[in-house]
Amino acid sequence: MSYFAVDDGAHSHPKFMAATNAALGLWVRTGSWVAQQLTDGHVPGTVAKLYGTPAQARSLVAAGLWHAAGHECPRCPQPRNGDYYMHDYAASGNKSRAEIKARREQSAAGSKRHRDRQAPKAPPPGEQLDLGGDEPDPPAPVRAPIRPDWQPTREDIHAAQVARGDAGLPPLTADQIDSVTTKFIRRQTDDGRLAVAWGGRWREWAENERTASPPAPGSNVVPLARAAGGSTADTRAAAAFQLAAQLEAEEN
Repeated sequence: MSYFAVDDGAHSHPKFMAATNAALGLWVRTGSWVAQQLTDGHVPGTVAKLYGTPAQARSLVAAGLWHAAGHECPRCPQPRNGDYYMHDYAASGNKSRAEIKARREQSAAGSKRHRDRQAPKAPPPGEQLDLGGDEPDPPAPVRAPIRPDWQPTREDIHAAQVARGDAGLPPLTADQIDSVTTKFIRRQTDDGRLAVAWGGRWREWAENERTASPPAPGSNVVPLARAAGGSTADTRAAAAFQLAAQLEAEEN
């Protein structure tokens, strides 16, 4: 960013005293524009008209703060007809266009060197970049079709029986669990469904399975009778585990 320099003694300088306050406002505004556009003190006539009036421009020329074309100041260059030049622009502490551009290029080069130092270094050709850690990342879970021999776990059966008890439904017998599992596998296969694990979906089927009639006497059902001093939840959990143990014993 460039700046337009104003001396701290300008307020009482004879040339400032000779110009009107409105003209000095034009001088400051055009000075800011000149510094931004790097014109080295040249003020286009269009800019002078944009920020001020012809009377204000004449006041600056009369006070010696601006020069019009054809001026006789030996230290200042000649502007084009209709333009102005700010008297002693460079001598008043304002940087030239060349100085500002050189400073900007130097600053940009310094910023680039800093970014280059902060950037991660690429490994030499043939050398693998060490990102830390010796163990490879575990493989991502794979969604696959259900196996024809898939079976629910003891935990799946327990969770389904407890949920049925909470819903006021009777527990499933071993035969009913086998039937639910067979229907579940057939439906998932027919629909072409894929999953990482099937326990959760099976529990939903088992929880919602509607039995046609109460189990016949002698069926392999663990009753959910409340044990003395025990809670209903404890009783349901115990019954579910007993059923799972019976199923496991039958398989063996």
